[in-house]
This record gives sequence, structure tokens and C-alpha cells, in this order.
Amino acid sequence: MFKLIGSLLILGVSSLLGFRVAAAYARRPTELRALQTALAVLTTEIEYGATPLPDALRQAGRAVGAPVCTLLTDAAGRMESGGGITGGEALQQALGRFAPESHLRPADLTVLQALVPVLGASDRRDQVRHLRLAVERLVGAEAQAADERQRYERMYKYVGVLSGLLVVLILY
Repeated sequence: MFKLIGSLLILGVSSLLGFRVAAAYARRPTELRALQTALAVLTTEIEYGATPLPDALRQAGRAVGAPVCTLLTDAAGRMESGGGITGGEALQQALGRFAPESHLRPADLTVLQALVPVLGASDRRDQVRHLRLAVERLVGAEAQAADERQRYERMYKYVGVLSGLLVVLILY
């Protein structure tokens, strides 16, 4: 009886690990797509609406779901907190809190960090240009992430289950 329970636990844990790694491959393209949408909304708000940056960040956050929404609303909240920080500094601080929660890679976050010196610190045309460039880079990252998802998601699910089965067979 204990062997059966132990075998099921080993199989369950290894399968869970495989499925968690596969989920990270599945969520990355979704987060990149949400960032593209949010930056496109932010671009529109800045370019055509001439909306103040905290309000524009909130509007962009409302256009997408979590966790990207929390990134943008956190940056807006930091700007409005009265600390006298710029939009770029607020984004930098929000990125520090957002990075561990997201499934984005450091290269993806670098695209957003490139906006730090510009956001809220330059004229409207320059901000729009940098935002559009960031969206283009995110489109490329999303294509790469979708390719990786297609290649690795199913493989990690199988590896998790099969490695558990292998350990159970070796132990017995």
C-alpha cells in the first residue's frame, strides 16, 4: 500500500513540475500580446488624447488583464503618490515588482526598460516613437515565444510524466 502511495506521489510531483514549466511557455506569448495592446493604447492616449500620463497608464491597464494591468496601474499609482518621480522612474519601480510575477524573460523586460528614460520626460512625438518601437520589438518577441511554445510546451508535459514513471520503475 505504501509503495502505491509513494509511486503516485512521485508521479504526481514530477507531472506537476512538467506542467508548470509548460504553463510558463504557454503564458509568455499571452503576456507579450497584452503588453503590445497596452502600449498601443498608451500610444493612442498620449498621441491623440493628450491624456496625463498616470491616466493614460490606467487606461492602458484597463485594456488588458493581469498581470500587465497591475504593472501599469502600479506605475500610475507611484506617479500619483506625490513622490515627484517621473513616469520612467515609476515604470522602473513597477517593473521591479512585476518581473518576478510574470513569465517574461529578461530580454522582454529590456524592451520595457528602454522606455524608462523617455516616458514622461520627453515630448509627445518622441514618446510615441519609442512606444511604437517597443511594440514592434514585442511583436518579434511574441513570434519567438509562440514558436518556443509550440516546440516545448507538449515536450515538458511528457517529460514530467515520463520522468516520474521512470523514477517509479527504477525504485521498484
